[in-house]
Amino acid sequence: MATVRYEIVEHDGGWAYKVDDVFSEAFPTHADALAAAEIAARHHELPGSTEAIEFQDPDGRWHEQVASGFDRPHTRVVDTPAARRATDRPSTAEPRRPLQTAVILAGLGLAIAFLLRRH
Repeated sequence: MATVRYEIVEHDGGWAYKVDDVFSEAFPTHADALAAAEIAARHHELPGSTEAIEFQDPDGRWHEQVASGFDRPHTRVVDTPAARRATDRPSTAEPRRPLQTAVILAGLGLAIAFLLRRH
């Protein structure tokens, strides 16, 4: 059975996980990308439903077969030492101050109250 590798890499000004040549969205921290990769890898292994599928081979012939929902690949999250060391670098982003968090939460609460009142 195939093993799908989720590799943690620096990408687009942040961190992402990569499967083959496809990148996830960018995350602000290495830890966020690692957590997202672990969630995605677990979901990738979950069984689904058994389905009849059709596919075309490289010679252009069509084939029909039943794909078992339990035929899922193994996954592995790869976090390289170089990626972990890169997280030791100082961050350029400033942490959010408590007052900023309070203002954001208050605004969100007002918006929710307004929407609930209108319905």
